[in-house]
Amino acid sequence: MRKVAIAIVISVASQLPAFAQKAKVEDVGKQAYEIQCSICHGLDAKGNGFYTASLKVAPSDLTSLSKKNGGVFPVDRITKVIDGRTQIAAHGSRDMPIWGRRWAVNAAEHYVDAPYDQEAYIRAQALSVIDYLNRIQQK
Repeated sequence: MRKVAIAIVISVASQLPAFAQKAKVEDVGKQAYEIQCSICHGLDAKGNGFYTASLKVAPSDLTSLSKKNGGVFPVDRITKVIDGRTQIAAHGSRDMPIWGRRWAVNAAEHYVDAPYDQEAYIRAQALSVIDYLNRIQQK
């Protein structure tokens, strides 16, 4: 397991210079948010996305998560909502995609024959979105 983790770190590190030229690191989470979350939560993350009218419950304003949590960004809770370990009762049936499952499929398709840590891959994807959401919180 340790050898696999080291291989992943080396693989990622070897791609960082090329990646840094294409986009700033802080833009990764923003891009992931825009691709996966904005259709419901809106580009501004205020819950006004294109798909909102089709949902039973309006999506949350993701810019007010810290404000609603005593000024502290709820990293653990948001991680579990994004990866599907926590279901939001107000949604009834699961309207929000379980990104953990989708990222697991993406990883399997991407790594095909290369060993990788699926949980680490999913967590990295979630953390990039969470980092972006943390940076756009209302003051």
